[in-house]
Amino acid sequence: MKGKKVTLSDIAKRLNISKSAVSMALNNSPEIPVRTRERVAKKAKAMGYVKNELVSSMMSSLKKSSYGGFSESIAIINGNKDEYALSNHPTLPKYFIGIKDEAKKLGYSINEFWLHDLRLTPEKLERALRARNIRGGVIIGHSSDSVLPSGYECIWRNFYFVSIGIKTYNPTLEMVSADQYAISYMAVQKALALGYKRPGLVLEERIDDLVGGRFIGGYLRAQMKLPQSFRLCPFSEPDSSPGYVKRLYEWFDKNRPDAVLYLLDSTREILLRKKSFDASKTKLIQLERRGYVPEWVGIEQNNDLVGRVAMRRLRDALNRNERPGKDTYNLTTLVPPTWVEASLEKEGKI
Repeated sequence: MKGKKVTLSDIAKRLNISKSAVSMALNNSPEIPVRTRERVAKKAKAMGYVKNELVSSMMSSLKKSSYGGFSESIAIINGNKDEYALSNHPTLPKYFIGIKDEAKKLGYSINEFWLHDLRLTPEKLERALRARNIRGGVIIGHSSDSVLPSGYECIWRNFYFVSIGIKTYNPTLEMVSADQYAISYMAVQKALALGYKRPGLVLEERIDDLVGGRFIGGYLRAQMKLPQSFRLCPFSEPDSSPGYVKRLYEWFDKNRPDAVLYLLDSTREILLRKKSFDASKTKLIQLERRGYVPEWVGIEQNNDLVGRVAMRRLRDALNRNERPGKDTYNLTTLVPPTWVEASLEKEGKI
């Protein structure tokens, strides 16, 4: 490029990656893959790029003093109807912690938006993102509906967003989630290994629908290893339906499970109120750790790791300068669970 000073933008255009990725690569950032760093260095040399050490030093100092060391900003959109769900929801704060920790580690600052803010419009959100040079972000908490609100097509079309926990439709965003199939499958397998023979599942159908049927799918698959007489149909009625408690008790008395897999705290509380329920004979196994419960046993969904992985996936897409509509936009990444059985040691089960 004779007669013209080569810039980071020139290199980025040639390689079809972002300017920030080029800058990080030339600064040998460990957050950029080695092969990408080598490719950027080779292209920069071939194009005659000369790094201005004085300007680089000044810009580095400005970033550290003005932006706390952050090289780029991303958006976190709270899609929940509750404005404060990222702090008081049983699951979402864990996602948020993982996102924030990983964003800080990777050098990204965070801008928070609430999708249901009456003062927010798609046009205002787009202007805000462009004004802050935000190219993408993460959306969480949209669990009431997997179809994103109409009118925001300009956001999903022009910015790269990763969905956490829920597969979205219209449009379909890249998703990172806990592996619900593995969660329920593991819970059944661990219950059997501990000597329980008739594990049952209590889980609302609407919750399972939001995750593509993976909770019940993993449970039923694990049950195929049991004798036919030990296979129990899950109880999947909504807990808001009239007569819910009565029918849950009837299901329990009819099926006589010696272990109950459940997700919601309310399920545990309802079963413990049942007069004939004997906690020494029927083990309660929760499919997500939700706060402190004495003698708790169950599955750690690793939702903080889900948040971290979502942030890494976003970083990768931004570094590749991915745009909505590419093949990678419909990817799904599932994070495996961890079994927690510390309380069973006290019971002599392990």
